Amino acid sequence: MKDIEVKILYHNFNGMPKFLAMLTQRGHDITCMNDLLELYNKVIDTKPSSYLLSLPHTTIKRMCYMTVAITGLSTKAVSQLRTHATRLTFISTSTQYSKYDTRKNNFLIPSDDSNFNNAYKNIQIEYNNMINNGVDRDIASYLLPQGLRKALIISGNMDAWQYVLSTRMCKRNTKEVQYICKLIYKEIEKECGKEFCNNMEPSCYKGKCREGKFSCGKPFTDEDLKC
Repeated sequence: MKDIEVKILYHNFNGMPKFLAMLTQRGHDITCMNDLLELYNKVIDTKPSSYLLSLPHTTIKRMCYMTVAITGLSTKAVSQLRTHATRLTFISTSTQYSKYDTRKNNFLIPSDDSNFNNAYKNIQIEYNNMINNGVDRDIASYLLPQGLRKALIISGNMDAWQYVLSTRMCKRNTKEVQYICKLIYKEIEKECGKEFCNNMEPSCYKGKCREGKFSCGKPFTDEDLKC
């Protein structure tokens, strides 16, 4: 997993939640576009409070967007991240259109077991033979395993990010998916501010596990936030 990297490509978190919240309270001051822009310019570069972001007013979170790029993750992780995350938009590198016969470090190896290395090596040889013999990329791609490394772009609003990170950092997920979500969490903390990480941890971090009888029984702690 050491080759997995995460980068925020775009976000408008900053003062957007604060602007939207103040907008609802300043109707008496807004008579024209200049009045609105004056309020916007006044607060857009300031950070909202953790208290504001903790309130159950999801509208101001749904108008705050972030796009994240992830490289080096497995095809399996791509599938898991997309499951249940209906309010995020995803696009990834395609095995239908891409050729993987010359790229190095094609596969994520989840174990030191030499059987993985040998299996991946054999798969790569057979895939390369197919490509070299003119087999269509789409057909050849059926040989590629879930360990194939891909690149993934995820875009969505703050409310959706809160949901997917709190769900996928849970210890019931695979180690890889947990690791990726921790990297995203740390990137938000670094680029946007700690206050925007509010409620992005698993529910057991500050309260009770939502999984009920399916709980892993291992509450999430500050130590678990470390990558």
